[in-house]
Amino acid sequence: MWDDVVKSYHSWSISNRWFYFLLGLEIKKSVRSAEYILDVGSGPGILAEELKILFPESKIICVDASFEMCRFSRGIRCEASSLPFKHSIFDLITFCFSLHELKIDSALEEASRVLKNGGVVYIVDLNKDAPEIIKRNLRLLLEKIISKEYAEHLEESWNAFESCEEIAEKLKKRGFGVECTKGLQEIRILAKKI
Repeated sequence: MWDDVVKSYHSWSISNRWFYFLLGLEIKKSVRSAEYILDVGSGPGILAEELKILFPESKIICVDASFEMCRFSRGIRCEASSLPFKHSIFDLITFCFSLHELKIDSALEEASRVLKNGGVVYIVDLNKDAPEIIKRNLRLLLEKIISKEYAEHLEESWNAFESCEEIAEKLKKRGFGVECTKGLQEIRILAKKI
């Protein structure tokens, strides 16, 4: 599906670049510097572009399971559950609306493996507890902007996704200090590897 919607998804991401910029500023408040940054499930790479502005000295690597998304981001095609990197090399790992698409346990395990001690995992994703009207309206919007198949897939993934508290608990069990906040539509998790 992702290879089929890459152009419309990229256009939608570009039109929402402001969101990625603000997210980058939020990340920058918690992570002053990072030699290596990994954006997991990067899609077309808009967050990575914004992070490059805020972390100009950093090496930023995008990974995604979609070949076409990697063409846009100039990233590496791979699964989040099997990252092609050595242990303990990244200072910051981001999951921007991608964790709900992944096998959470194996994605977090791999993130923990490739993250340095003292490094940060930053997650922004869908709030499982969002009101149904928000989910329904977003589905209708995305049907028009991206595709009906994508919108239906997102709704299913959203409803099956774990709660902020469940994800935070998984990170704590892996040795992370965790801050979790919930908005109406999204969650944000800042997890520091101890």
